Amino acid sequence: MLKICLLSDSHGSRNAVENLVLGEDFDHVFFMGDGLRDFDNIDDEKLKKVSGNCDFFSQEASTMFVNLEGYKIMITHGHNYKVKLTPALLIEYAKNNFCDIVCYGHTHKQKYEKVDGITFINPGSFKNKEYAVLTLDKNSPPQIELKSLN
Repeated sequence: MLKICLLSDSHGSRNAVENLVLGEDFDHVFFMGDGLRDFDNIDDEKLKKVSGNCDFFSQEASTMFVNLEGYKIMITHGHNYKVKLTPALLIEYAKNNFCDIVCYGHTHKQKYEKVDGITFINPGSFKNKEYAVLTLDKNSPPQIELKSLN
């Protein structure tokens, strides 16, 4: 079983990022962009990160795929798929790439839904103290908790 912290849109909340990520026992941390510098002191071994539209001059990819516990997971900020307007492009891209789970940000709104058999998770904006925890076990469906530091 894997416990994964999902974060996006931290926008300068370095201390809060470090307190959460270093203060809990996560197997992995996925960061969906907009605040990459907030993760400079986080161990890259368990961190997967992508760049967002506010991560200027970043060399990080804007989308990545990770395979864990038998699930193909897409990690993206979402701006390239116009997620503020419609989820359609993100859904189509996830289907075309045979994803089981999609983790994205950009909208600053927490959301969890299943569309055409694919689980979509937006942890919200960590700048607003929102995040999510994804628990994966190959013997049961993914468990998603939308959380807040408040």
